[in-house]
Amino acid sequence: MLKYSTYHSIYNETPGAASACRSSVSDHMNPSVINTKALIKKARIVLKQQAVFKLMIVLLLIISGFTVVSQVFASSASSLQQEKRIVVEPGDTLWSIALKNKSSDMKTIVYVDAIKRHNNLNGSDIQAGDILSIPIYK
Repeated sequence: MLKYSTYHSIYNETPGAASACRSSVSDHMNPSVINTKALIKKARIVLKQQAVFKLMIVLLLIISGFTVVSQVFASSASSLQQEKRIVVEPGDTLWSIALKNKSSDMKTIVYVDAIKRHNNLNGSDIQAGDILSIPIYK
């Protein structure tokens, strides 16, 4: 008969207790497992913080983009106060007329488009003697 044996009965212990006992023994026997688990936990926290930071930056860029776009369109849709009629002189272009008559905060190209819409012009062709109705924005 054998005096020492490596056999363990499956009926002596509950399965949960056996696995808990084995893991605690293995953790105490191998401290690098504890360090690795702690490092992985810390790395997950840092990655989550970085993901939140990246998401905040993307949202900030999107919001600022919408703000810029709305300002561009807001300048073209300013309230029309009145209009002025001018006679096109020789050498005048829509661009030169827009530069003379636009408000300081409005972009020239936006004002040229407003003149075209206001006078139902398809292109930029104007001739000396034409009468244009120039919108005046506040």
